[in-house]
Amino acid sequence: CKPNEVGFTDCYEIMELADKDWETEIMNRSKVKKYYSEYELMDILKYLIKTFALLQSNHITHRDIKPQNIMISNGKLKICDFGNARILKRNGIIIQRIRGSELFMSPIVFKGYRSGIQNIRHNAYKSDVYSLGICFFLAATLSYDGPNVIRLMNDMKKIKKALDYNLAKRYSQEMINMILIMLQVEESKRPDFLDLEILFP
Repeated sequence: CKPNEVGFTDCYEIMELADKDWETEIMNRSKVKKYYSEYELMDILKYLIKTFALLQSNHITHRDIKPQNIMISNGKLKICDFGNARILKRNGIIIQRIRGSELFMSPIVFKGYRSGIQNIRHNAYKSDVYSLGICFFLAATLSYDGPNVIRLMNDMKKIKKALDYNLAKRYSQEMINMILIMLQVEESKRPDFLDLEILFP
Protein backbone atom coordinates (compact mmCIF):
# COMPACT_ATOMS: atom_id res chain seq x y z
CA CYS A 1 0.00 0.00 0.00
CA LYS A 2 1.17 3.53 -0.70
CA PRO A 3 -0.33 7.04 -0.40
CA ASN A 4 -1.58 8.56 -3.65
CA GLU A 5 -1.63 12.19 -4.76
CA VAL A 6 -4.88 13.01 -2.95
CA GLY A 7 -3.87 11.53 0.37
CA PHE A 8 -5.72 8.22 0.12
CA THR A 9 -3.95 4.88 0.19
CA ASP A 10 -3.83 2.72 -2.92
CA CYS A 11 -3.62 -0.99 -2.16
CA TYR A 12 -2.57 -3.57 -4.70
CA GLU A 13 -3.00 -7.32 -4.51
CA ILE A 14 -0.39 -9.22 -6.49
CA MET A 15 -1.34 -12.74 -7.53
CA GLU A 16 0.32 -15.37 -9.65
CA LEU A 17 -0.71 -15.49 -13.30
CA ALA A 18 -3.22 -18.31 -13.73
CA ASP A 19 -3.37 -20.54 -16.79
CA LYS A 20 -7.10 -19.92 -17.34
CA ASP A 21 -10.37 -19.58 -15.52
CA TRP A 22 -12.75 -22.46 -14.88
CA GLU A 23 -15.28 -21.24 -17.44
CA THR A 24 -12.63 -21.46 -20.17
CA GLU A 25 -11.82 -25.00 -19.05
CA ILE A 26 -15.51 -25.97 -19.11
CA MET A 27 -16.08 -24.45 -22.55
CA ASN A 28 -12.93 -26.14 -23.93
CA ARG A 29 -14.25 -29.46 -22.66
CA SER A 30 -17.65 -28.68 -24.18
CA LYS A 31 -16.15 -28.29 -27.65
CA VAL A 32 -14.81 -31.86 -27.60
CA LYS A 33 -17.52 -33.34 -25.32
CA LYS A 34 -14.94 -34.26 -22.69
CA TYR A 35 -17.19 -34.63 -19.67
CA TYR A 36 -15.77 -34.61 -16.16
CA SER A 37 -15.78 -37.97 -14.43
CA GLU A 38 -17.78 -38.17 -11.23
CA TYR A 39 -14.54 -38.53 -9.30
CA GLU A 40 -13.18 -35.32 -10.83
CA LEU A 41 -16.34 -33.33 -10.10
CA MET A 42 -16.69 -34.62 -6.54
CA ASP A 43 -13.04 -33.82 -5.89
CA ILE A 44 -13.50 -30.25 -7.19
CA LEU A 45 -16.76 -29.79 -5.32
CA LYS A 46 -15.42 -30.92 -1.98
CA TYR A 47 -12.28 -28.81 -2.41
CA LEU A 48 -14.31 -25.68 -3.13
CA ILE A 49 -16.74 -26.37 -0.29
CA LYS A 50 -13.79 -26.59 2.11
CA THR A 51 -12.33 -23.37 0.69
CA PHE A 52 -15.55 -21.41 1.05
CA ALA A 53 -16.21 -22.97 4.46
CA LEU A 54 -12.84 -21.61 5.57
CA LEU A 55 -13.87 -18.15 4.36
CA GLN A 56 -17.20 -18.48 6.15
CA SER A 57 -15.50 -19.54 9.39
CA ASN A 58 -13.66 -16.20 9.13
CA HIS A 59 -16.99 -14.41 8.46
CA ILE A 60 -16.17 -13.67 4.81
CA THR A 61 -18.67 -14.07 1.98
CA HIS A 62 -17.57 -13.84 -1.67
CA ARG A 63 -20.88 -12.69 -3.23
CA ASP A 64 -19.89 -13.28 -6.86
CA ILE A 65 -19.16 -16.98 -7.22
CA LYS A 66 -19.04 -18.03 -10.87
CA PRO A 67 -16.64 -20.06 -13.05
CA GLN A 68 -14.92 -16.89 -14.29
CA ASN A 69 -13.88 -16.16 -10.69
CA ILE A 70 -12.36 -19.60 -10.12
CA MET A 71 -8.91 -19.74 -11.67
CA ILE A 72 -6.80 -22.74 -12.61
CA SER A 73 -3.08 -22.49 -11.94
CA ASN A 74 -0.84 -25.52 -12.44
CA GLY A 75 -3.93 -27.74 -12.17
CA LYS A 76 -5.07 -26.20 -8.88
CA LEU A 77 -8.26 -24.18 -8.41
CA LYS A 78 -7.94 -20.75 -6.82
CA ILE A 79 -10.63 -18.23 -5.93
CA CYS A 80 -10.25 -14.70 -7.26
CA ASP A 81 -12.12 -11.38 -7.55
CA PHE A 82 -12.96 -10.46 -3.98
CA GLY A 83 -14.25 -7.06 -5.09
CA ASN A 84 -17.75 -7.83 -3.80
CA ALA A 85 -16.60 -9.81 -0.75
CA ARG A 86 -17.73 -8.67 2.66
CA ILE A 87 -17.02 -9.47 6.29
CA LEU A 88 -20.30 -10.41 7.97
CA LYS A 89 -21.76 -11.17 11.34
CA ARG A 90 -21.88 -14.81 12.34
CA ASN A 91 -25.39 -15.56 10.98
CA GLY A 92 -24.62 -14.19 7.50
CA ILE A 93 -27.82 -12.13 7.23
CA ILE A 94 -27.36 -8.87 5.35
CA ILE A 95 -29.59 -6.16 3.93
CA GLN A 96 -27.85 -4.42 1.08
CA ARG A 97 -27.63 -3.65 -2.59
CA ILE A 98 -27.72 -6.62 -4.93
CA ARG A 99 -24.35 -8.06 -5.89
CA GLY A 100 -23.35 -10.90 -8.20
CA SER A 101 -23.91 -12.14 -11.74
CA GLU A 102 -27.50 -12.74 -12.84
CA LEU A 103 -27.31 -16.43 -13.79
CA PHE A 104 -25.58 -17.35 -10.53
CA MET A 105 -27.81 -15.31 -8.18
CA SER A 106 -29.78 -17.18 -5.53
CA PRO A 107 -33.57 -17.14 -6.05
CA ILE A 108 -34.26 -14.45 -3.46
CA VAL A 109 -31.56 -12.16 -4.88
CA PHE A 110 -32.63 -12.87 -8.47
CA LYS A 111 -36.24 -12.07 -7.62
CA GLY A 112 -35.19 -8.75 -6.14
CA TYR A 113 -32.99 -8.03 -9.14
CA ARG A 114 -35.84 -8.72 -11.58
CA SER A 115 -38.25 -6.62 -9.50
CA GLY A 116 -35.90 -3.66 -9.41
CA ILE A 117 -35.54 -3.84 -5.63
CA GLN A 118 -32.26 -2.29 -4.53
CA ASN A 119 -31.84 -3.83 -1.07
CA ILE A 120 -32.46 -7.50 -0.31
CA ARG A 121 -32.41 -9.22 3.07
CA HIS A 122 -30.82 -12.64 2.66
CA ASN A 123 -28.20 -15.01 4.02
CA ALA A 124 -25.10 -14.22 1.96
CA TYR A 125 -23.39 -17.55 2.72
CA LYS A 126 -26.42 -19.51 1.54
CA SER A 127 -26.65 -17.32 -1.56
CA ASP A 128 -23.03 -18.22 -2.30
CA VAL A 129 -23.90 -21.92 -1.90
CA TYR A 130 -26.61 -21.56 -4.56
CA SER A 131 -24.12 -19.85 -6.88
CA LEU A 132 -21.68 -22.73 -6.46
CA GLY A 133 -24.48 -25.19 -7.18
CA ILE A 134 -25.15 -23.49 -10.51
CA CYS A 135 -21.42 -23.66 -11.26
CA PHE A 136 -21.46 -27.41 -10.75
CA PHE A 137 -24.55 -27.96 -12.84
CA LEU A 138 -22.74 -26.07 -15.61
CA ALA A 139 -19.56 -28.11 -15.14
CA ALA A 140 -21.48 -31.40 -15.17
CA THR A 141 -23.38 -30.61 -18.38
CA LEU A 142 -20.69 -28.50 -20.12
CA SER A 143 -23.54 -26.23 -21.21
CA TYR A 144 -25.34 -23.09 -20.05
CA ASP A 145 -28.66 -24.55 -21.26
CA GLY A 146 -29.52 -26.40 -18.05
CA PRO A 147 -28.60 -23.57 -15.66
CA ASN A 148 -30.60 -21.09 -17.75
CA VAL A 149 -33.66 -23.34 -17.57
CA ILE A 150 -33.64 -24.00 -13.83
CA ARG A 151 -32.91 -20.34 -13.13
CA LEU A 152 -36.62 -19.71 -13.85
CA MET A 153 -37.91 -22.63 -11.74
CA ASN A 154 -39.24 -22.30 -8.21
CA ASP A 155 -40.57 -25.83 -7.79
CA MET A 156 -38.05 -28.27 -6.31
CA LYS A 157 -39.74 -31.24 -8.00
CA LYS A 158 -39.20 -29.61 -11.39
CA ILE A 159 -35.61 -28.75 -10.53
CA LYS A 160 -34.99 -32.36 -9.45
CA LYS A 161 -36.52 -33.58 -12.72
CA ALA A 162 -34.29 -31.20 -14.72
CA LEU A 163 -31.17 -32.37 -12.88
CA ASP A 164 -32.06 -36.02 -13.40
CA TYR A 165 -32.78 -35.43 -17.09
CA ASN A 166 -29.42 -33.71 -17.64
CA LEU A 167 -27.18 -35.71 -15.30
CA ALA A 168 -28.52 -39.21 -14.58
CA LYS A 169 -26.88 -40.77 -17.64
CA ARG A 170 -23.38 -39.87 -16.42
CA TYR A 171 -23.52 -39.33 -12.68
CA SER A 172 -24.79 -41.07 -9.56
CA GLN A 173 -27.86 -40.02 -7.63
CA GLU A 174 -25.54 -39.10 -4.75
CA MET A 175 -23.84 -36.42 -6.82
CA ILE A 176 -27.13 -35.20 -8.29
CA ASN A 177 -28.51 -34.87 -4.75
CA MET A 178 -25.46 -32.84 -3.70
CA ILE A 179 -26.19 -30.32 -6.44
CA LEU A 180 -29.92 -30.40 -5.65
CA ILE A 181 -29.25 -29.55 -2.00
CA MET A 182 -27.19 -26.54 -3.08
CA LEU A 183 -29.95 -25.40 -5.45
CA GLN A 184 -32.68 -25.49 -2.79
CA VAL A 185 -34.99 -22.59 -3.67
CA GLU A 186 -36.10 -21.85 -0.12
CA GLU A 187 -33.18 -20.19 1.65
CA SER A 188 -34.11 -21.52 5.10
CA LYS A 189 -33.76 -25.09 3.78
CA ARG A 190 -30.48 -24.49 1.94
CA PRO A 191 -27.27 -25.26 3.86
CA ASP A 192 -24.38 -22.85 4.17
CA PHE A 193 -20.78 -23.91 3.53
CA LEU A 194 -20.14 -25.07 7.09
CA ASP A 195 -23.23 -27.29 6.86
CA LEU A 196 -22.07 -28.64 3.49
CA GLU A 197 -18.64 -29.44 4.88
CA ILE A 198 -20.32 -31.68 7.47
CA LEU A 199 -22.70 -33.23 4.93
CA PHE A 200 -19.94 -33.96 2.40
CA PRO A 201 -16.65 -34.42 4.31
